[in-house]
Amino acid sequence: MEELVLFSRGRVLLPGQRLKLRVHDVELSAALRGVDEFCTVFSQSGGDLSRIGVRAGIRSRSIAPYDRLDIEVVGGDRLEIPASARQHDRTVEVAVVEEQPGDGDIRLLRDELERGVQRFAAAGAESGRPASISSVLHRDPTLASYQAATVLPLSHPERQELLEIETTTERLEQELRIAAGETGVLRHLLGLGRMGA
Repeated sequence: MEELVLFSRGRVLLPGQRLKLRVHDVELSAALRGVDEFCTVFSQSGGDLSRIGVRAGIRSRSIAPYDRLDIEVVGGDRLEIPASARQHDRTVEVAVVEEQPGDGDIRLLRDELERGVQRFAAAGAESGRPASISSVLHRDPTLASYQAATVLPLSHPERQELLEIETTTERLEQELRIAAGETGVLRHLLGLGRMGA
C-alpha cells in the first residue's frame, strides 16, 4: 500500500493515456505542486468514487491564473481505492492492481481489434465524420486495449467499466464487440443517408 494525492473527477484517465488538465481547486493545486504522481479516480455524478483508479504521472506543470495549475499527465498502473475513500479526501491509500492476460491469444485479439478500429474509422470517414482517430494500436495488447478505449466513442462510465475488467483478454473481446456495433451503426446511417438522396 502507498499513499497518494487523490484527484477525483468526472472523467476517466486510462493507463498509457496522455492528458492535459487544469486543476481549479486551490488546495489540490498546492498538493499537486509537490508531487510527481497522484491517484486519479472516476467520480460518479452523486460523488461516489469508483473502486479502481489510475496512477497519473506528471510530465509537465505550469501555474495558471488564480492559483490554478495546468498539468500534463500520463496514466500508469491501475490502483485499488479503499471503500472508505471519499471525494474530498486529499490523500488515499492505494494498492496496485496487477493486469492479468487472461485466456486465449491476446496478440491475435489485439490484431483483430486493430482491424475493427480501422473499419470503424473508415465507416466514420465515409459518413462524413472527421477521421481524427488513430487506427494504429500499440503493439502491446494490454496498452492497445486501453488505447482502443480512448478512440472508440464511449462515455466515461463505459470507459470506467473497461478499466475495471480484470483481464486483457476480456477487455479486448468487449472492445471488439463495441467496435463492431459502432461500425454497424455508422454503416446503417450511411445506408439510410444514401437511400434518402
